[in-house]
Amino acid sequence: MMKLILALVVGLAGGYYLGYADGADGKPSIVARVVGSVGGKSRAKVDNDIDATMEKVEGDAKADPKKAGKAP
Repeated sequence: MMKLILALVVGLAGGYYLGYADGADGKPSIVARVVGSVGGKSRAKVDNDIDATMEKVEGDAKADPKKAGKAP
């Protein structure tokens, strides 16, 4: 039991130290870097940029009035 607690304390201390160093350097978090490297091309499919989505929808509506519900 004591080995487990010691391993947890060492892991938490190391993670805190590395996270603090990355934060001080202005790097993105390790989670963001891992998701970026693992996600690859599929990240675009789950993009949550609402501004880009609205611009795309508004652009489609201007090009084709039927999509906007304003059919002549």
